[in-house]
Amino acid sequence: MNSDCVDAGVNFNTALADRLHRSAGVDLAGSIYAAPAPDRPAMARLLARRQSWVHADVFADPRHGVSLDLIVALASAGDGPIDVHLLTAGALAALDVVCRPGVTRVTVPFEDLDDVEATAATIRASGVQPWLAISPGTTLSRCADALAHVDGLLVMLLEPGNQGPADLTLLAKVAQASGHRPVGVDGGVGETNVAEVLAAGASYVVVGRRLLLARPQDQADQQPQARNRSDDER
Repeated sequence: MNSDCVDAGVNFNTALADRLHRSAGVDLAGSIYAAPAPDRPAMARLLARRQSWVHADVFADPRHGVSLDLIVALASAGDGPIDVHLLTAGALAALDVVCRPGVTRVTVPFEDLDDVEATAATIRASGVQPWLAISPGTTLSRCADALAHVDGLLVMLLEPGNQGPADLTLLAKVAQASGHRPVGVDGGVGETNVAEVLAAGASYVVVGRRLLLARPQDQADQQPQARNRSDDER
């Protein structure tokens, strides 16, 4: 695999990044949560230099995910564009922190969100774009009314916080929705399935472990706390 060494802990998959950059109308986002915590600032700066999005996952439990302090620092430094992905309804407690200058987009979860319209209005009032993420079990018909209040849709190809191969059957949602609004995908995207993702019409592609290649010991240390869902047991 063609990759450039960025620092002591992480390699950057240049070949995959270049393939996505060559696709007209497609934005690449690197999920910095996939990198070991000490390497996330450098990885975010690299993504910004490469004109890619910095995708920052925030969990309800602040001990996991990308720290709010790092997001604030990156936003203040102009390292972006930055998309803050609040993975569960419990993570919405961070909304006042992440709706700030320097953050381009905040993506909120459809599931268990009481009022998408009000939440989107709060985000938009701060000058930030609101997007909506839907979990694998959520149909487009179920969230159709909510989509009227946001600027784009992020289709999760895995349950938020989990690892594993993407469920490519969920790309049918992308194909159905992409003619009406910007649609992105997140979860398990890599070299083996990126062609299908692009063919489905995704215009925003989040890549984590296959873009930011950690050493095996770092990957073991940073397994996502996928069951960090006391607020969102779906």
